[in-house]
Amino acid sequence: MSKKVIAKKEQEDKKDNKKLLILILLLLFLCLSLGLYTYAWFSSNKNALIDTIDINVQTVTGLQVSEDAINWDNDITREELINAYKTYPRAENQLPDTLAGVSSALGVTNGKLDIFYGLISEEGYNKYSIQAVPQEEINCVGDEECVDKHYVAFDIFLLTTTPADIGITAESFVRPQEGAQDKGSQNAARVGFVVEGSVGPTASLAAQNLKSNNKALLWEPNYDRHTEFGVQAAKNVYGITTTTSGAARIPYKGINQPFSEHVLLTETRNSPYFTTVNPTVATTETFSNNQALMRIPAGITKVRIYLWLEGEDVDMENNAAASQLSFNIELTMTN
Repeated sequence: MSKKVIAKKEQEDKKDNKKLLILILLLLFLCLSLGLYTYAWFSSNKNALIDTIDINVQTVTGLQVSEDAINWDNDITREELINAYKTYPRAENQLPDTLAGVSSALGVTNGKLDIFYGLISEEGYNKYSIQAVPQEEINCVGDEECVDKHYVAFDIFLLTTTPADIGITAESFVRPQEGAQDKGSQNAARVGFVVEGSVGPTASLAAQNLKSNNKALLWEPNYDRHTEFGVQAAKNVYGITTTTSGAARIPYKGINQPFSEHVLLTETRNSPYFTTVNPTVATTETFSNNQALMRIPAGITKVRIYLWLEGEDVDMENNAAASQLSFNIELTMTN
């Protein structure tokens, strides 16, 4: 073989090797890029929010509900919660337009649920850590007023003439609003209830002033559903194998206190800053039976309700961004 032919072959081999190297690098980059989308807490997309929140609380079978313990009906709308301060001056109904990932281990301090916002730091390529910042609540509406408020919190009052077992009906749901794109954020949604206490049926002012440190009750909806990205996150971050539908409930740990130490996202389930969360009620996407929640005495009972996206849920990953959710909570007497 001539030197000219050998040189040409060597040149062609170099080109082929270069193409192969480029393909390998592209494949490696693709794999690493996909890895960025496997962490909870929206690690590589801090602007992933839930936009436009629709809230409705209803009661049935003799149970009445109020936003101020004065005006009674069988439902409360977001608009009524916005205006509750007019007859309930100490109302702290926090109603932002958007939600971001937070976490709670269901502790209560001064009548408020302990909720923490995760600050994410990049510790290396595709390696992230979290710090926890405690959250405070204010009476506010919309993102302009509710600056940096990442979850919904509001008070309701229940009225019954007899002691009652209260449950969540099958008409209750958390799901995308009609016409909105389903990005799976509803699978990370949580609804918390802090029972603040009870008074007589006409003691409206006393009801408004109730405050308790009872541990919160929790409803975890849609536990049997995950997006494909949520399935991937469960496997890659927590080593859990699950499916997109018909899945068993995945246990998780919520943040129990603020911390400034950088905890790797892959190590949160082994950290003392996180505690296993046991929901009072856990339901599938479609459930048919009333779910027992609490027992209240006759008279007025004050309940503070929380709506949030749990950062430690496997479905809290980047692709769950920009959803529009509806929260419908229907309570009934089950006894």
